[in-house]
Amino acid sequence: MKTLFFTILLVISTYASAQEINSDIKSVLETDNVTELKKQITSKNINSCFKLEESEYTLLTLSIKLNAKSCFAELIAQNASVEKTCNNKTPFMYAAKYNRLAMAKDLVKAGVQIRVRNSDKQSALDFAKKYESKEIIEYIKSFNQ
Repeated sequence: MKTLFFTILLVISTYASAQEINSDIKSVLETDNVTELKKQITSKNINSCFKLEESEYTLLTLSIKLNAKSCFAELIAQNASVEKTCNNKTPFMYAAKYNRLAMAKDLVKAGVQIRVRNSDKQSALDFAKKYESKEIIEYIKSFNQ
């Protein structure tokens, strides 16, 4: 019951705190411009949920989606949360969805919980299977041995 309560509270607080993404930040991530990203990152926005189209992302999850490798590395270096969920997905789930093996490995090095499940009981492995991310499937399965 406590888990359900905290999950509901987390979802409500995520939607209540989401904001539209600034066009400058979006452009920085689309072009993988780490120099400009450093100017845009603040302690207030590094782990915020931003609305983009119909979904919500942290800067870290958006860097995964856009394959912005340099920005991703900088966000990890700046201690962006590797567990923060927006849109009911963790960064590791996004790495699985988009088959970003190098990013998935970096998330593991940063301490991500590999087997965590979202409120729909989905894991990163479930996303990897759904989107046929074969490299990620094998990588995640390697932790079961």
